[in-house]
Amino acid sequence: MTQAATPIRITAEPLDARRCKFLLNRPVHAPGARTYASADDAADAPVAQAVLAVPGVCEVVASGNVLTVVQDGARPWSALEPLVHYAVETAVVASTPGPSASSPAAAVSPSSDDAMFDRVSDIFDSQINPSVAQHGGKVELLDVQDGFVVLRMMGGCQGCGMANVTLRQGIEASLRRAIPSVKGIRDITDHAAGANPYFASGTK
Repeated sequence: MTQAATPIRITAEPLDARRCKFLLNRPVHAPGARTYASADDAADAPVAQAVLAVPGVCEVVASGNVLTVVQDGARPWSALEPLVHYAVETAVVASTPGPSASSPAAAVSPSSDDAMFDRVSDIFDSQINPSVAQHGGKVELLDVQDGFVVLRMMGGCQGCGMANVTLRQGIEASLRRAIPSVKGIRDITDHAAGANPYFASGTK
């Protein structure tokens, strides 16, 4: 993951206990309101999909640079706002081409696990780890097995309540965009042993 050319800025405007409007400094969705109530609904809308992965969020209405988020009412918006911000930023960064995206090598999807390991390792070094390092985290590439990337999360990522968002909407989305032959990721992290998670595990 690499930083977007224009950093994403988000302003939250709670409407009531269950609804909050998030205003972004640039569009992340096509014009015209669309409602998403599940990850499957949002398969074509990565930002909405990431927000729906936030614990307690049950619906997202997206239009241009506005997201209206509906939650179950179990938490105050002051507790959910940072999680929504993180989810949006993760999805935006994952959808931004990395510095090597225009190189000839980027257009070739490796077919062997060894070749894929080398390509994934480059993406981890140049994009993913610089991004998660901002939250005190690190992701270790362990292996590529039959097209599946095997990894371990460390530091602020280990035991983080938003680790699944980082994995699916961040790391996996970035890898699939750069390397279409990646079949998926396998996380072997012992999240219960995380000593200093960026978001407490209670947010799961």
